[in-house]
Amino acid sequence: MATQQQRSDSTRQKLLAAFRASFLERGYDATTTQQILSETGLSKGALYHHFRSKADIIEALYEHESRAAIDRAVARVERTGSPLVQLKQSYLEWMRTVRSPDVARILFEIGPSALGEQRSKQIEEEASNPPIKRLLEKAKGAGEIAPPDDDLLIRMLNALVAEAALYQLRTEKDPSKSLDLTFSAIFAAMRP
Repeated sequence: MATQQQRSDSTRQKLLAAFRASFLERGYDATTTQQILSETGLSKGALYHHFRSKADIIEALYEHESRAAIDRAVARVERTGSPLVQLKQSYLEWMRTVRSPDVARILFEIGPSALGEQRSKQIEEEASNPPIKRLLEKAKGAGEIAPPDDDLLIRMLNALVAEAALYQLRTEKDPSKSLDLTFSAIFAAMRP
């Protein structure tokens, strides 16, 4: 028998999944809470137990998508070889992950439109910076790289990945080789 916490978590996930599907199908503005409640059979009380508003829902969904994308990317990278190679491979995998059409729509279109650029960027940084920072610290500890400013480097590399993913979505051209060469050049310039 499921515990109260398990039922609560299940309800929250059911709501997020239903809102995600509706945002992707209808868009943020055309999605209503009443429509989601009708589709899921859940009550207003269940909805408002987990979320204060539709804006709260898109924020939770955006955060989930951001964290899931970076977690999937980092998990796909082999843990053998140099930490700097692992860092670069994590970024390349992240670009492949965020260019998936549904993920890209949420991370590059729906989320920023609903949340605003500043809030969506803040959420994205909170999700992506810790795992990337850990990889950068390993590369620094191994003496492979000595950036003058870790946080600025991470922001610049994150921006490169986002632009590469957007480029592929708009042009259908694979930017992986260009991104790989760009990372290699940046990292080479920051060798101790």
